[in-house]
Amino acid sequence: MDRRRFLKAAGLGAAGLFAGCSAEPTDEATATDSPDGSTTGTSTGTPESGTETATEGTTTGTATAGLASLRVGTYPAFLDAPSTSPGGWVKEEFESRHDVELEWFAPEDEMTYFLQRRGAGEPIETDLYLGLTAEDLVRTDQGVEGEEGLFASVDTARLSNVDSVVEDFRFDPQDRAIPFGASYVSLVYNRNLLDERGVGDPETFDDLTSPDFEDGLLVPSPQGSTTGLKFLLWTVDHFGEEGYLDYWSDLTDNGTRVLNSWGDAYDAYSNGEAPMVVSFSTDQVYADRRDQDMAEHQVGFPDGEGYRYVDGMAPFRETEKTDLAVEFMNFVLDPEVQAEIAERNVGLPAVENATLPEDYGDLVYEPEEIVGLGYDDLVGNMDGWVDSWSRQIASQ
Repeated sequence: MDRRRFLKAAGLGAAGLFAGCSAEPTDEATATDSPDGSTTGTSTGTPESGTETATEGTTTGTATAGLASLRVGTYPAFLDAPSTSPGGWVKEEFESRHDVELEWFAPEDEMTYFLQRRGAGEPIETDLYLGLTAEDLVRTDQGVEGEEGLFASVDTARLSNVDSVVEDFRFDPQDRAIPFGASYVSLVYNRNLLDERGVGDPETFDDLTSPDFEDGLLVPSPQGSTTGLKFLLWTVDHFGEEGYLDYWSDLTDNGTRVLNSWGDAYDAYSNGEAPMVVSFSTDQVYADRRDQDMAEHQVGFPDGEGYRYVDGMAPFRETEKTDLAVEFMNFVLDPEVQAEIAERNVGLPAVENATLPEDYGDLVYEPEEIVGLGYDDLVGNMDGWVDSWSRQIASQ
């Protein structure tokens, strides 16, 4: 397949940079997946008052007397992933530049933790969340209006590098969530196994339903992982509301296996159970760090498309530390910080003026066409699409 390299001029892509980590459908247990090889648990749906409190998670750093502090929520893998994690470096670097104590808080249930606190009438007690996706934002807004929302809009005039954010990465029309990192959902395939079948690269969506690729694809469940949800939304975008379920029927008729989580799907792929898996376009970075055979980590974009996976950061509405939150967001958008976070998170920067090392760029690919449904597309629709998929496909 003709794949264009991610880095071109000035260390970055020409049209902009194109990792990510969080967001979910229906009231099912869900896992957040990350290009760094981590999977963490979360849940979906908007909890009602009186539901069981979500499990507390990791807290890193404590407030020092007399020193301003900022409590930032995030997903656990940002602090403790199997490969590398940006959290420790971000804390150290931010504190070295600013007279502020950064306290990380990573609840095991991620965004669900905060939704449950809101549902129970408990204070949020966190100033900002790092790792918010469009799907997360839709979930947090369910059943609430205006001042009841979890997150507050940001005065983007106060963000010095916000104009460098890749336009295709912006997903919140209300400017609550500001992108800070990205990747693409893509195919990852094993060229060696395909050679044994005597078939070429998977180049189109139709290829995935053809006899050449029978029993060849592993997909994380849209109900069990962010990656699976985004693949489902990708099929909605590509085939339309009237056609995506027919396509899924063709996939399953061709032997496509839907596994509970991204971790389950990728483990099965790594064990040679199928030559293709829905994963991330940054897969070769992870493989290179482990000196693995690159033939087993080829990246493919069906019909030249890649579905954006963008993480954002947003201040909680309840915070009384808006100025500190903006200070932190400015820090995260700094080009040097963007590049460092991207490398450590096995992802991509969200800004066009960050420069990544050449050897890193050699392992990252971008699609011919970036696709992705934004907040306005998902509101009022996402749950229905997933529910329809569940009734027709998951119940088979």
